[in-house]
Amino acid sequence: MALTAVAGFGITRLRLDDDLRSLLRDSDAEFRVIDEIADRFGAPDRDCIVVAAARSGDLFDPRSLDDLRRLCDALGRIDGVAEVRSIFDVRRQGIAGAVLPVIPHTDEALDAETRAAARVRALGHPLVAGHLIDADASTSLVLVRLTADANAAAGLGDALTRIEAALADARAAGGSLDLELTGLPALRHQASQSLRHDMLVFNSLGLSLAVILSALAARSLRSTVVACVPPFVGAVWAMGILGLCGAPVNILTSVVPSLALVVGTCDSIHFIEDMRRSRRRGVDSVAASSNAMQRIGAACGLTSLVTAIGFASLASARIEAVRTFGIAAAAGAVASFLAVTLLTPLIASTEFCRGMHLGRSWRPAGRLAGMLTAFSLRHARPIVAVGCVATLALVLVGSRLDADNRIVDALPRGASASRALERVDGSFGGASGVDVVVRWPEGFDWLAPEVLAALGEVHEVLEREGGLARPLSLATVAATLPDRARRRLDPEDFREMVDPAARMAIIRARVGDLGSRTLDGVYDRIDRGLERLAAARPGWEFRLSGMSVVSARNIRQLVRDLGSSLTLEVAVIGTILALAFRSPLAGAVSLIPNILPLAVIAAIVVAGGRSLDPATVIVFNVCLGLAVDDTVHVLSAVSRQRREGVSIATAVRRAVAETGNAIVIGGLVLAVGFAAVTISSVPSLAGFGRLACAAVVTATLAELVLLPALLVVTESLVSRRQAARRDGIFGREPLHWTSFDRGRTPARNVA
Repeated sequence: MALTAVAGFGITRLRLDDDLRSLLRDSDAEFRVIDEIADRFGAPDRDCIVVAAARSGDLFDPRSLDDLRRLCDALGRIDGVAEVRSIFDVRRQGIAGAVLPVIPHTDEALDAETRAAARVRALGHPLVAGHLIDADASTSLVLVRLTADANAAAGLGDALTRIEAALADARAAGGSLDLELTGLPALRHQASQSLRHDMLVFNSLGLSLAVILSALAARSLRSTVVACVPPFVGAVWAMGILGLCGAPVNILTSVVPSLALVVGTCDSIHFIEDMRRSRRRGVDSVAASSNAMQRIGAACGLTSLVTAIGFASLASARIEAVRTFGIAAAAGAVASFLAVTLLTPLIASTEFCRGMHLGRSWRPAGRLAGMLTAFSLRHARPIVAVGCVATLALVLVGSRLDADNRIVDALPRGASASRALERVDGSFGGASGVDVVVRWPEGFDWLAPEVLAALGEVHEVLEREGGLARPLSLATVAATLPDRARRRLDPEDFREMVDPAARMAIIRARVGDLGSRTLDGVYDRIDRGLERLAAARPGWEFRLSGMSVVSARNIRQLVRDLGSSLTLEVAVIGTILALAFRSPLAGAVSLIPNILPLAVIAAIVVAGGRSLDPATVIVFNVCLGLAVDDTVHVLSAVSRQRREGVSIATAVRRAVAETGNAIVIGGLVLAVGFAAVTISSVPSLAGFGRLACAAVVTATLAELVLLPALLVVTESLVSRRQAARRDGIFGREPLHWTSFDRGRTPARNVA
């Protein structure tokens, strides 16, 4: 109760964090450049993009143009909006050097001739065509830049709600425009909201289905309470640890309670099955609980230790969010162990569960486990050969996996932001920004031909190396002006493109949602092109930046950190099991059934044409935790039987008789729980559910079919060597059972 109270206090301190900076941070250098660019030239990553499409097909018809102007005025009055930019804000050089708006601003409606002239000017203006209006003048973009406070996680929802309300009012008042909202702030908010909603709904649904299945299998409400309450409390404690440590809740750390629930559920079922066996032998409930603590508690503790150390190995990752996830997951594993070992025997030994109220073991699960193990022992050598070859082949297939991430995969299918994003990608080159900062040495004016020439060369690099269309900079404007008009330019009018005092200029381009793998290659080619420019211009600096660049590169690094850590986790797990059971062979043998489910998931991802993303990598960690849990319980039971001197085959049969029912029921309960997630409208979550189901099934089969065969074959190989060293499991002298199944007393071979 005290621990739960402390955890409750920690939960009140939990904070949600959907900021890409916190998720992708590996060094502050890149973000310092982004912050400097934002201070000098504005922050395009705070731009919400309103896509306004004329239902008539022409934005320059009187009604559409008037509705668009009123919308821009309304957006500019919203609290939290710093600036609104549209086709109405762009200026042009008029007669005698006058600076005039591209679209005249008058109180009266424009006549047909004026609108036609404005249309021609807009489609020919370098700052409008392809940037704020599409090629056929049917769709325009309105850029709504949020203030820093409104763009923060705490205020973003309210700001977007006000913008959506303004769009709804515009639709109702005019009706001539189809309006959609996208842009990084809107996409980020909708992705986090959808993820949060679906995780809450489908995790609750999955948990409910798992509880119902447990109740049906045991045919006992008390048994269901004993099985489900401790893991749930463990998940609450894990959440409390996150809050007490100040760890933000993001896409990675949000899975920590689920990990605690998965491991805790499996351990709780093993506890209950052991207590049921004791009760069937007439042992009273308190003694049954005590015996379960002695037999099962050690295995649960070892499982938690192995899982915790495996996750703690992520502390060596480059990305800060991955390091935080590893430490939080390790703490969650410990919390799950404490909750299950403290509460399960305690609840089961209370008056509430006295007598035979723990329900019955589900006989079909036990029979299935026994049949699979019997088949494994009869065909041990072929199964080992097939299992090892299949594991190796699947690992080779899975080695082709590469990291990738797309914004649209985190959004619900058919979401308005997804449709708007596709339209912006198709007509305007994309919604994400790419920046190139140019610094020149002293002695050059901001309008010097050398400066404009350098900016033009950067344009060529972006278009040639990166395939980015329509980059925008000072050179875009200055190149269209005669020398006399160019000399009259005021730097204040181009403060978002150049800072003469700092001798800096910026080139901005848009990029589509191509996926981090493709974009990483694009940005590498751009970097090489910029390096050639810097080599040709000593003293000049050309630097690629922008949240899109950092996101593409660091998300891939994030996924690589999570993926590469699995190798370290598997090695650590094998080492700990070898030490725990005093059997190096057992540690090595246990790796194969733990690697096989991971290899199956990797092969499924490759076969489906998918790539590694954060949600997919988390499945690997969940799968590894589940596989290790079952492996530890089986090996613990085998080791206990071997200490009594029985043969390896008999020890395996007895171990599966003890643990098989719990392994099958635990696998079935978890598979049903994860299956609920597969109907999510968010592609990344639905994929997570499918892969998790496959992982659970594969891990269960690996423990009941492959692991028994491996143990028997390894023992036969060890026994052939006269000088083989005995360890905690292999190479022991067995008792000679005259007839184990008939209950006769064994006679020890004294010789």
